[in-house]
Amino acid sequence: MARTLTDLLLALLNATLILVALCLFLGWKLASKVDDVTTTLTEKVQIVAPLKEEVKGVRGELTALRSELSSLQSAAVVADSAVAAQISLALAKLDQLETKLQTSQARIADLTESPDHLINTAINTTADAIADRVIAIRGCVPSS
Repeated sequence: MARTLTDLLLALLNATLILVALCLFLGWKLASKVDDVTTTLTEKVQIVAPLKEEVKGVRGELTALRSELSSLQSAAVVADSAVAAQISLALAKLDQLETKLQTSQARIADLTESPDHLINTAINTTADAIADRVIAIRGCVPSS
């Protein structure tokens, strides 16, 4: 009887150690995969950095164009009221474009300066997808 209990306890200990080793291995693989994803996302974000500089250049060109149009409008070079109205309309469109461009530049700056939000979103999305797969494998259906 004592021998049977000893064998049973040893089998239980072996099974527990095997499960712990399996969990550690899977945790290690998950951590390395998360590290790989983080590295890849950081590299991809660095690709966006030149785009940030291009947006700055375009904003500079828009500012110069607005300045030229304003100087044409104010220098009384335009005697025709229809042309003056077209210049005013073009200036208004330039203002709208510059506002949109400024918003885009702010988004790009946020993305390149702090990719943590992007990385956290990717990790959360991946974790949700894995959880859905595990639930599907188990045959569980979420209650509606």
